[in-house]
Amino acid sequence: MMYFTQADIDQLILEDLPLHDETTRALALPDVPGSLTYCARQPGVLAGLAPLLRLAQSLGLRPEPLAADGDATAPGQAVLRVHGNAHALHMAWKQGMNLLEYLGGIASATRQMVDAARAGNPRIQVAGTRKAHPGARKLQHYAVLCGGGMVHRAGLSETILVFAQHRAFLPDLDAAQLVARAKAHSPEKFVLIEAESADDALVAARAGADGVQLDKMSPEQLTALVPQLRALQPRLTINAAGGIRPDNAAAFAASGVDVLVTSSLYNAKAADFGAVMQRL
Repeated sequence: MMYFTQADIDQLILEDLPLHDETTRALALPDVPGSLTYCARQPGVLAGLAPLLRLAQSLGLRPEPLAADGDATAPGQAVLRVHGNAHALHMAWKQGMNLLEYLGGIASATRQMVDAARAGNPRIQVAGTRKAHPGARKLQHYAVLCGGGMVHRAGLSETILVFAQHRAFLPDLDAAQLVARAKAHSPEKFVLIEAESADDALVAARAGADGVQLDKMSPEQLTALVPQLRALQPRLTINAAGGIRPDNAAAFAASGVDVLVTSSLYNAKAADFGAVMQRL
């Protein structure tokens, strides 16, 4: 689903192991064979297993996956057993837990949002923005994918998204001129314009934008606006952003938009996992 480079994995290891494990050294812990088993403590959606498998292998351990990212988990369910010597098991233990808990929380929140939204529109997509925690975007986007969502934009190099902040530096260009300039310089890219009002959205649609992102509009406002936009441009992609939660996602989805764009998924409560070490 997503490729993690060795540099990604090494960074995870170095974050928790800048030099060595001082507790293991100070206790003179015997470096004998053992196992480490991760178990879910609550229902949820599994995420983080793929980078954890790579992390374990990089430390010379032998991981035995008992589930897959994207699977639903039940309380008490073992999702991974890792075999190897004690020192390396302790190096992997806590960072592995961090991956499963933080990414599992995001994946579970995403699945909840997707299920809620599709009660209002079975074709709706839920997209995680690039407004992720600095340094953690790739992992958080991976968790969104595991939960059944999609990535809105992985970064600035993807689709063209015109904000008011861009237009502040181009005051002499109207929407049609902005779209024409973007398409002339980047003809293969999708051109999306953010709109904060119905009038702005209608202007963007008439200007030939491929999509509009409707910011901080209520479901009622969207329900009234979407048919007008479709009448102008039937293939227009319409995103809704701002204030979208599991309890209102169905109403936003039922308005007729194509995508619900949110960054709230990254603030989800972490999943709860337990870890059991055994000497063999």
